[in-house]
Amino acid sequence: MKRISLLLTGLLLAGAAFAAPDWSKVPARKMTLFYPGQAGLEWVMNKPDHSAVPDIVDKKRSCAKCHEGDAGEIGDKIVAGKPVGSSKTVLENEPQNGKAGYIPVSFQAVHDDKKIYFRFEWEAPKSVAAKKVDPKNEIKLAMMFDGGGTVEGAELNGCWGTCHMDLRTMKNAKDDKKTKYIKGADLASGKFMDLIQFKSGKGEKPVDGYVDGERHMEGGKSLVKAEGKKEGGKWIVSFERMLAGVGKGDHGIVEGKLYNFGFAIHDDYANARHHYVSLGYIFGLDKPMADVKNYINVVKQ
Repeated sequence: MKRISLLLTGLLLAGAAFAAPDWSKVPARKMTLFYPGQAGLEWVMNKPDHSAVPDIVDKKRSCAKCHEGDAGEIGDKIVAGKPVGSSKTVLENEPQNGKAGYIPVSFQAVHDDKKIYFRFEWEAPKSVAAKKVDPKNEIKLAMMFDGGGTVEGAELNGCWGTCHMDLRTMKNAKDDKKTKYIKGADLASGKFMDLIQFKSGKGEKPVDGYVDGERHMEGGKSLVKAEGKKEGGKWIVSFERMLAGVGKGDHGIVEGKLYNFGFAIHDDYANARHHYVSLGYIFGLDKPMADVKNYINVVKQ
């Protein structure tokens, strides 16, 4: 009996060590995901188009520092086909009548000794899709992060370095199959973005891949679980991932490094560039940085 009791105690302790996070104890960061239209990296970083380029390049100010407060307003203009930026460019040549220009999202992150957990919560905007472009998936949520300063510019714009004006569905694209990439990427040296994605469709498998010179939807092995559910009009999506990088395209996550990240939501059965995107953010483990506006301190639970 004593042996059985010890065995049960051991199992209970093991279960406690790998229990799901208590999200009620994890601070939530409010973020605005906005509709970017065809605002690829080349447009965003072109001074005649975007007056903030000198601040980004010369003063090293992140996009979030200037636009966290007006991202929703920008998204509203872009999705309606209205001009934006210094050049008054229309970034959506196919205005989405009635489609929301932005989504407020509640973001949380926490870690234990072996894993990191991400949680996203938002109210689904009103459906306006005349056609289900991706009929299998009502929503998809993708997150990308670098290896801790390994992708140039990611500390300023998150994952925007993977989005270019020549990608499929962009106005002047010449290749209808070209997806995200990073110029001059090198997997061996860590110059790539780790990519994880949840898909809501029945039987759809989560993505554990990466983006280097092209986008790869597999190769990683660090993603343990990706889950999502819709409660009324609210979506909740969570990722459970090993801190260790154990597969191809998996970045290891360790104390002392700052990881640049961004995420995107395809809602209403959308696909390709027709999504909502975050500004660039940064996370680190157990490292308070109150003076960095776009930083999230991921504490141990």
